[in-house]
Amino acid sequence: MSLYPILGAAFVAAGADKASGDAGYEGMFRHLGWSHAGMRNVAIAEIAGGALLIPGPSRRLGAGILAVTSAAVLTTELSRNEVRLAAPRALLLLATLSALLFPRRG
Repeated sequence: MSLYPILGAAFVAAGADKASGDAGYEGMFRHLGWSHAGMRNVAIAEIAGGALLIPGPSRRLGAGILAVTSAAVLTTELSRNEVRLAAPRALLLLATLSALLFPRRG
């Protein structure tokens, strides 16, 4: 069984939390210097990318969207020396790159 659909569902859930205006995410993104619109864009990308990651035929597209989004957030986290935020994001980036390179495995 592939774990990519589970990863995709997790991204959809995280994106939905951000899109709903979750105060924790709002504060975190503000702390990182991102605007509310920037957070919304990340939320939309996570929802779309996660949904596309679930079925096999669109997995590479979803993984690409999520990899770019995760790389953008990770870059900000690292530039702000937020290692506790960057470590999980780096793992998510690796998982999405795995789905991009090996969409039928995992």
